[in-house]
Amino acid sequence: MGHRPNPGITSQFKLLPTGAGEPRDITKDNVNHGWARWFPDGKRILFAADEPDKGVRFYVYDLASGKSQAISQEGVKRHRLCHLPRLAAGRRDWPRSERLSVPVGGGDPRLIPGLNQSEQPITWSSDGQSLYIYQPGELPARVYRLDMKSGQRTLWKELMPSDPAGVENIGPIYMTPDAKTCVFGYHRNLADLYLVEGMK
Repeated sequence: MGHRPNPGITSQFKLLPTGAGEPRDITKDNVNHGWARWFPDGKRILFAADEPDKGVRFYVYDLASGKSQAISQEGVKRHRLCHLPRLAAGRRDWPRSERLSVPVGGGDPRLIPGLNQSEQPITWSSDGQSLYIYQPGELPARVYRLDMKSGQRTLWKELMPSDPAGVENIGPIYMTPDAKTCVFGYHRNLADLYLVEGMK
């Protein structure tokens, strides 16, 4: 079920202008809004949320109408998903090997062959037939292109900073669907070692 540390209090969406203007509340309901991403048209938002006494679901919010529509069943995970033309997600009660793609415009979910539960989707290919994925915690981070029909994967690129000293983890990874541009973050942990002589 959805977890609410403060029953009766919900997180809402607020639209912040990038230029002049004032912040504007765009939702005011009993839904506890969470993870969110814009659609490329800038008119809709995909988000994960839970209603009182219900599990987490995915919704699409339309700015023009101010209404949200659920597009998944309850029990999905708030993270580890990407969208357009459909979202890739997992459910807490699914076996570890099962990951599904859910059409954002409606339709039945279908199994993503070859995608492990611990792997992270990055984005869909421009033709929507493949999914770019990687395994968090792996060094270097190996990004694969996963074919949605056959489940076959092809290594796209290995990502590692030019100076690998102290790098413990790579991510998040973002890339364009045309696979021409990629950016990634990483965590580095460095320490100094001192030699002390003449101690008594």
